[in-house]
Amino acid sequence: MADRITCTKCGRSRPEPEFFKLKTGHRDDICKDCLTMYIDNRKPETFTWILEKFDVPYIEKKWVQLCNETYKKNPGSFGPKSVIGRYLRAMNMVQYKQYTYADSDKLNFADKKQQQESEAAIAAAKEKEEELKAKLERGEITEAQYNTLSAGTASSNTTPEFEIPNALPQYQIDESVITDSLTDDDIQFLMLKWGTVYTPSQWIAMETMYKRYSNEYELNVDREEVLKKMCKTSLKMDEALDTGDVNGYKSLATVFDQLRKSGKFTEAQNKEDKQRYLDSIGELIALCEREGGPIEQLPDPDEYPQDKIDFTIRDLKSYTYGLVTNELGLGDLIESYIEKLEKAEEEGDIDLDRGLITSSEELAADALSDDEAEEFQMFLENEIEKDAEKLLESIGEG
Repeated sequence: MADRITCTKCGRSRPEPEFFKLKTGHRDDICKDCLTMYIDNRKPETFTWILEKFDVPYIEKKWVQLCNETYKKNPGSFGPKSVIGRYLRAMNMVQYKQYTYADSDKLNFADKKQQQESEAAIAAAKEKEEELKAKLERGEITEAQYNTLSAGTASSNTTPEFEIPNALPQYQIDESVITDSLTDDDIQFLMLKWGTVYTPSQWIAMETMYKRYSNEYELNVDREEVLKKMCKTSLKMDEALDTGDVNGYKSLATVFDQLRKSGKFTEAQNKEDKQRYLDSIGELIALCEREGGPIEQLPDPDEYPQDKIDFTIRDLKSYTYGLVTNELGLGDLIESYIEKLEKAEEEGDIDLDRGLITSSEELAADALSDDEAEEFQMFLENEIEKDAEKLLESIGEG
């Protein structure tokens, strides 16, 4: 088992490989995460002090070259500690091992001088090339002579330009501010939950996403592990998208989608869980024992329908109320019917008190006994009374 070292900045005990090795063979007293936290690979002032501490030269040309190579290899994972480790290993190679940080100016000056000489040679070759072309056009030399005397394009030995995106200092996060706002218990909790390779701002981002999902879905052990991996994947997706790594983003998005489906963190699953809130008396009892207190009262179904039955009842009540209050012809029809009944009573055709037909023509047509007619009339009166009561109830409820 590898020996462990306690970082003098964060106070965490970590394996030896998590600390850079000095020229003396000993390990540094600050872990890699803390040492490189504020490095901006485009700004030498953010990392030359580290090179001075490790007593290795700062060679601008070599640093820019490693920056570009590292960024092209994996833009999504490019960050503060992406280059420093490769650079320190490069300085242990034979051609650089003899130099120290004090040799930085001398080496960069030599590179600048070589660059100037290279640029002068290119300019001279270009001028000579133009003269040969002019002679060829005037017919002073043949094409064979031109091809022989032409030196071609001279190679450039200039310092490469940065190919990584420009940094935006105004949007950079001061990790120390976030760390200061956390208690020791908070830091220990987040470190154990999310790991030690992330910055405090990344801890907070993943923890925020974790709480949003945990408030929306019920978690068990398996689901919790899937959710943690989803949070880490989402963080890497954002980094890939911000750095323009489209292919990396697509791969991570596929993984994220698979995790969501395997953990059932989809909208369809959320709806299914809500629909299965209480399926039996046993679940109701378990809910009461788990939550305690009174059972939740559902809202008034008339004002807030919950299912198709509630909607149907509300629609029928609304239709009946509208029919009675807004259908103007219905009132006239009822009044007309009442007038006809009163007129028939005055003429002696019917008796409203008994409800019997007294017209001789009607009696002749329906030869019913008095008892049968009275029984039938009572049945009609009961039915009319029931219908009237239902109508009044619907109007009153509306």
